[in-house]
Amino acid sequence: MKKIIVGTPVKLSHVLIGMIVVVLLSLFLTGFGYQAWWLFLIVLILGVFVTLPTCFNPYWQISSENITIINYDINDVIKLMQLLGLHKKSKQVINLSDVKKAAVVYRKNVRLSPIDFNPDYLNLILDLGKGTNMTLTLGNVDYQQLNSIMGLLQDKNIVVDDKQNILQLLRENKNLFNHFHKKGWTSL
Repeated sequence: MKKIIVGTPVKLSHVLIGMIVVVLLSLFLTGFGYQAWWLFLIVLILGVFVTLPTCFNPYWQISSENITIINYDINDVIKLMQLLGLHKKSKQVINLSDVKKAAVVYRKNVRLSPIDFNPDYLNLILDLGKGTNMTLTLGNVDYQQLNSIMGLLQDKNIVVDDKQNILQLLRENKNLFNHFHKKGWTSL
């Protein structure tokens, strides 16, 4: 069976396209050479170190044997070096035999501001035993992907909880945000 990837792996071509966009935007903001060259360099460096690392997020993949989690450093300079392949990414491997239970959980994002556009949380919580839990984000997973992930876990005799019937809602092509934000629904 092939691996199921949740999230978007970083490709060097995506990083290079991002760098080109930042260079063009920096040229535009500094008048395509009308301003001093040092001003262009400042805008370029700020653009590369502030915007580029925020465009790429951690991801994970599951196979019939294990789960591999790829994380990036929180320091933007180190994260940029990781994106360019100059620094090693953090890689964590969890064998499926170590997972005792799993649960699919939807949690509402408490919005304190009317301009908070951050999404709610759809997570896969793995119980590794001895009080250790690992939370993996499912992001924009579709029904087929989630069903395949749950099938892989169940094939390894891992009990999968879906108390909120998320798989059923996705099967029916329902919008999770609309469903869980109805009046009277409380999050787990």
